[in-house]
Amino acid sequence: MSTESEASAQDVAKIIRQIREEHIPAVFLENVTDRRLLDQIASETGAKIGGVLYSDALSDQDGPAPTYLDMFRHNVGTLTAALSS
Repeated sequence: MSTESEASAQDVAKIIRQIREEHIPAVFLENVTDRRLLDQIASETGAKIGGVLYSDALSDQDGPAPTYLDMFRHNVGTLTAALSS
């Protein structure tokens, strides 16, 4: 889904179908998005929310991704943990 616009009902249905068909175990939030839609998708598919990934914005200085290098480390760790469990 794009963060540029709201997903249509058709887009959401397509994503839910793909997650079910491909047995995708986890879905991920971006740090700049609202999680309500992803909560709904996870609930309907059984996929877990694997965590928050940083893409378009870094965290504050005390967060997990205050620099680009920290962002990459955080994202790789989040993806690895969610997909290997």
